Amino acid sequence: MMGGARTSIAEQIAATKAGTDVEPSKRTVQPRQPSGPSQPSQATRSRQGEEETGRLLSQLPPGMTVFVPPGSADPAERLSYCEGAILEADRQTELATERITQQYLLWVGEPYRIVRDEELFRLAGYPTFDAWGKALNGRSGDYMNKVIRVGPVVHALAPITRRQLKEDPLRPLVSVQRDHGDDAVRECWKAAEAAGELTKRGLLAAAIKCGYRVTLEPAAPATPTRPRLEPSSVLNVSKLRRLGATDPTQALALCRTLREDLDRLERDLAQAHPAEGEGEGDDA
Repeated sequence: MMGGARTSIAEQIAATKAGTDVEPSKRTVQPRQPSGPSQPSQATRSRQGEEETGRLLSQLPPGMTVFVPPGSADPAERLSYCEGAILEADRQTELATERITQQYLLWVGEPYRIVRDEELFRLAGYPTFDAWGKALNGRSGDYMNKVIRVGPVVHALAPITRRQLKEDPLRPLVSVQRDHGDDAVRECWKAAEAAGELTKRGLLAAAIKCGYRVTLEPAAPATPTRPRLEPSSVLNVSKLRRLGATDPTQALALCRTLREDLDRLERDLAQAHPAEGEGEGDDA
């Protein structure tokens, strides 16, 4: 470092220029200019981009920055400088994660709602919204319904906060948005923020204080997990083995009878519950 003036990592990152922010005469890579009629028009490229991203209107990513090495030769200062760079990177990454999480909710909420409400998942060959979501990207119906429910609230809060927004704490604001609109949601959020209580309880208290009646929709009931039975708990194979040691002929006859009975039972179950029958076969 020179001249005794020290610059923080955040200031150096903010001062770092990239891409078209750099003066044309100092750029190491010049932007490529269109040449000849073979270049597609801007409108054509825009249409192609919309099709490739599923009609998502995207923006160019911000300019990337790189680490600027310390200018000091003093080991202690170099250590302090590097530690500061790492902590600043952690902070910036956390902020970016919060922003992209919020943006993700804004992107997928409406597509999820359309597929669910119009039952478009059936066109893809799935009997339920849940089955479609799990096959598409591993998302359960419960998760997708939460995203749909909280979507309007996230949309209302997007202009005023970059916090990572999650479904459960925002539940008190769902009915506020539905009954009173986006401005009411922002009013409740600011009241809870001023009280330092941006939690589910804090947002509920803020909504009541602001004069809004809150209706908490019950969370979707958890699907009970059926215990997985082992064959040995249904059929006593060990007993058949012991019988085979003393009377193999009788044991073999019993095995064949059991196999016939099981085949018949399997056919009956598959006819009565075709969807479950296919699912069990897939799991195996």
